[in-house]
Amino acid sequence: MKQIKHIFLPFALLFILFQVGCAHYPPLQEPDAQMFKSTVHSETLRDSLTQGKLTAGMPRFVVSQLFKNYVDGSRETKVPVATLGSKQRLEEEEGWSRKFVDPNINVFLDKYETSEGRLYVWYQRPDFYRMDVSARDTLCVFYEDTVYCSVINYLNKSSVLTVRDSLSQLPTDTTLFAEIRYNDHPWREVSYWYSIEMLSNAKTFKLGDTNYEFYPIELLEFNNEPVSSFKWREVNKNED
Repeated sequence: MKQIKHIFLPFALLFILFQVGCAHYPPLQEPDAQMFKSTVHSETLRDSLTQGKLTAGMPRFVVSQLFKNYVDGSRETKVPVATLGSKQRLEEEEGWSRKFVDPNINVFLDKYETSEGRLYVWYQRPDFYRMDVSARDTLCVFYEDTVYCSVINYLNKSSVLTVRDSLSQLPTDTTLFAEIRYNDHPWREVSYWYSIEMLSNAKTFKLGDTNYEFYPIELLEFNNEPVSSFKWREVNKNED
């Protein structure tokens, strides 16, 4: 019996190695270009999508669409973490060692196993304070075919800001796409906002309600290296 076990073990190991080496991943799907165009008015982000590049600033729904054919085991999504760049799931314990996720957590992580390596995507709930917005940065709101810009005068709170100039050309109570262009920031040049609303005084803007799918991507890491973009068409080409 021992001899049979010794003979069987090497074959079992070879079979496992063969299975790992032949792991097959579903092809990444093309994001919905029309949905993206109707949501994102930045030419920079539109160009990146056309080139097959996932970049920071894009809404999370692009990631969901790319990996929609993936199943649990090759992906882990909406992992709450403490900060951008953290990979440690953030959980707390209450009585009887019952774990729960703090509803005030604002940063989340997606992990995907691809044929070319592991991709990490961090995204966070939009918030003017957390995204380092300050007075003298510039708010640019996109409406129809025009961009309306004004320097930020002050932040009323984490979800409300006031600009210097009246932007009365914009409609109130309408969800708008906006960019904030930073005046002096160590690494940010621009941030993207998918649910800006103007109040009736035409100078004050607030963040509207949004869900995970419209949280902006903040950081990408591929094969343990920070990257400016993830080129999904190249991954598909190499898988073929």
